[in-house]
Amino acid sequence: MTATDTIPHPANSMRHLRRHISALATLPETEAPVISTYFDLRTPVESLRASFEAWSTAARNTLPKAARPMFDLAKAEVRALLKQHWPEEIQGLAIFARCGEHSLLMALPFQANLETHFDASPRPAIFPLVQLKDRFNRFVLVICTEETGRIMEMTLGAVTEEILTTRPDPGARLGRQLSREHYHHRREEDTRRFLRDQIQIITNLMARRGLNHLILAGHPRHVAQFRDQLPKHLESRVVGSVFHAPNGRDHSPLLDQAIATFVEAEQDESRSTVERLHEQVRRNGLAVVGIHACSAVIHAGVASQLVISEELPHPDREELVRLATVHDLPIEVCEGDELLQGHGGVGCLLRYRMEYIPGLSGQVA
Repeated sequence: MTATDTIPHPANSMRHLRRHISALATLPETEAPVISTYFDLRTPVESLRASFEAWSTAARNTLPKAARPMFDLAKAEVRALLKQHWPEEIQGLAIFARCGEHSLLMALPFQANLETHFDASPRPAIFPLVQLKDRFNRFVLVICTEETGRIMEMTLGAVTEEILTTRPDPGARLGRQLSREHYHHRREEDTRRFLRDQIQIITNLMARRGLNHLILAGHPRHVAQFRDQLPKHLESRVVGSVFHAPNGRDHSPLLDQAIATFVEAEQDESRSTVERLHEQVRRNGLAVVGIHACSAVIHAGVASQLVISEELPHPDREELVRLATVHDLPIEVCEGDELLQGHGGVGCLLRYRMEYIPGLSGQVA
């Protein structure tokens, strides 16, 4: 059995999550089943254990007799990991286990919610991880006040980097000999410099971390003042604002509201992607819909993005996200879209029109 693999410090969690999803997607299929478990650790552990035991008893009876001993060993590994003490900030835990040839034991803790779910299949069930990556990406939160600017990188619901900037006091710097007019003039200059310094820090952080989303929080006057100073390349990345003044040292209400704002913005982006898919379908353009057609264009290497409904039946959903992951294809997960459901729950945006791809048009017709 391989050593347990866990996601380390949250600062690297997105990079490691991508790597783990890729590793799970390319895991070879064997006669032994892979147990894929997702635990919502906000639920009492005793209840989670009971649910897992009930499921595993029923699942074991559906397996061929030859596969049951390997299933029992993998189940024991999951049980042992669930018994471990996980820090209070860990809200979700994914465990994958398989014994025998190409053995696997992987535990992935998250500071984000996971819905409790169990699966036993020849390959790992990775859709919940893909969904988590799609929904809880990374963004920068800026908490604006009169005297300070708090810049935070958020990853999977947790603060992974925090930078505090403070505006200098012109009176303290130049003494008490300033007239009221000079004091206000100096304070305005310091405000502009204070805002420019924050903007430079944000620009560097977003470039260094590859971040594309920015959320502003604080009193409406402070947020408006800060946003007015943003250059176009940052202003275009603002996906929302939280008009709520910080409460002393406790920023948790602001963080919760910022995450909710980001999730809403992600849902808007998801709807925009689905609309683009529908537009291309109406124009008979750069899109295909349906399970068979999407599988064909991904295999052919001409898909640019997979758009998939979370309501798609489990086996098809798992196979398509595995295929897209293997081909390093962006995946957009959406929910409750009736038009996409009418097209079989899945579609692909394309790089080229199908008539320019020999032999493919007949496969997806």
